[in-house]
Amino acid sequence: MGRVRLDIGDPALRITLQTILTSAGHEVAETEAGVVIASRPEDAIEAARQGPALVLAAAGDIPEAVRAMRQGVYGYIFLPLQPGEADIMVQRAAAGRAANHEPELLPLSEVERRHIAMVLRQCRHNRSEAARILGIGRNTLWRKLRKP
Repeated sequence: MGRVRLDIGDPALRITLQTILTSAGHEVAETEAGVVIASRPEDAIEAARQGPALVLAAAGDIPEAVRAMRQGVYGYIFLPLQPGEADIMVQRAAAGRAANHEPELLPLSEVERRHIAMVLRQCRHNRSEAARILGIGRNTLWRKLRKP
């Protein structure tokens, strides 16, 4: 699994999270980790500059966690800890880091096709509305959809 650094001030929470992660197969390290888990959004934002970071957030802290995510933090782990959530979030953050190192190179036609499909899903397959959002005519959208 992955190497995780815990930047958590509360000793009880730190030990609990360390136990959860090591039992799931992750290695908890003091330095040089693939994913950082911080208890404060500011610390997570700082850690996110070097790699994926997660922040711990109770129900009242969700707006601050979302603000941190807008500044580069990968995600948050909800407090109180839920079974399996920390493990899943660490795996996703580590996978996101691996995916960010080698971007998928696609032909422009494929990028366009995926974007059109996404807009159509958002418009509930209303082609007139999708064409308006895409800034193209309905006939142009129809031709693009017919291409194999």
